[in-house]
Amino acid sequence: MKIFREMLGWVKRLRDEGVLDLIIILWIILFIGAVAVFSLDYTSDSRSITSLFDAFYWAWVTMTTVGFGDLTPATPAARIAASIMMFFSMALISFFTATISSIFVARKIREGKGLEKINYTDHYIICGWNDLADELLESLLKQDNVDQTPIVLVNELSEEEIDAWRGKLNASHLGFVRGDFTQDQILAKANVAKAKAVLILPNLIKASKTEADEKTALATYSIKALAPKAKVYAYITHYENKAKLRRAKADGIIIADEFGPFLGATQLHSPGIPAFLTEMLNTDHSRLLTKPVPEHLIGKPYKKLFSEAYEVFDMAILGVYLEETTTGISDFLSSDSGDYLDQFIAAKLKAAGRGQNEEQKLKIRINPEKDYILKTGEQMILLK
Repeated sequence: MKIFREMLGWVKRLRDEGVLDLIIILWIILFIGAVAVFSLDYTSDSRSITSLFDAFYWAWVTMTTVGFGDLTPATPAARIAASIMMFFSMALISFFTATISSIFVARKIREGKGLEKINYTDHYIICGWNDLADELLESLLKQDNVDQTPIVLVNELSEEEIDAWRGKLNASHLGFVRGDFTQDQILAKANVAKAKAVLILPNLIKASKTEADEKTALATYSIKALAPKAKVYAYITHYENKAKLRRAKADGIIIADEFGPFLGATQLHSPGIPAFLTEMLNTDHSRLLTKPVPEHLIGKPYKKLFSEAYEVFDMAILGVYLEETTTGISDFLSSDSGDYLDQFIAAKLKAAGRGQNEEQKLKIRINPEKDYILKTGEQMILLK
């Protein structure tokens, strides 16, 4: 179905560029040339084109400049007709080739400028840009160097800046959409409905921190409206804006300098802990990674996984986490639009900032009890 839609899109584009008209004209010239050569050669005893099929075959081979030479016009009149057909067909084919090439070149130029729709699926989208975005992008590419998940940047950077990043990071799978990431049409160009996850950064290029947080909340609402199943992670600068992002149903909220007070106090009291965290989270060689809990350990106690982590993975396990899906209130409401009680409940939930759809929650267990029973779908957090 996807291939069929893409083909329809290309047909529409070729039609708009006049390519389909050229193809029709080429077929008309081919038909006229074949019939003319066959008719003018019909009475010749030395003719090699003895049927209309031969005539169409000769015309096609001649028009495509292949020219096998197995069939040739015999009479002077037929050769004059063939020469006229060759002249017009060569001119039209040259124009046809140039038009097709220009379409692809124009598409590449538009992609470079961030004006073309992205066709990635299961990709990451990073909305916004600030001084830390370059380090974040570099870290993401290093952590994802095996899977090489496509990444789409949505911001208002210039084409030169994006090209510089592509060259510096050698990231051919780095897409770009230029524009305001709170706008539905811009998010649609980034193919947000098919994205694996979206990260919204404080857009501090043209806005203050307060305005950036407001824009982050608005973008979260927009993305959840366009793609309810998409995972949206929001980075904010002020803690008091956390409630807004919760109401917008952000799947994860990152707060700037949230751990600053803890790290500052720990630096004085236990200086080894900040140094350990810095080394563990080093972007050049991250020491943390996740893996699914092995199937044969599902339903078994955590202590078995703890010992196997050393024996099998040669790593220390810090804990496990599970992405849980909770049932939304809409699952209990009837689908009958005439049920005014359900409509009343839904309206009250909306006014209270409560969603009706299912929600994703991340349940993390750090160093759980040794008798904790492992569940299906849990992931291990490992330290290399």
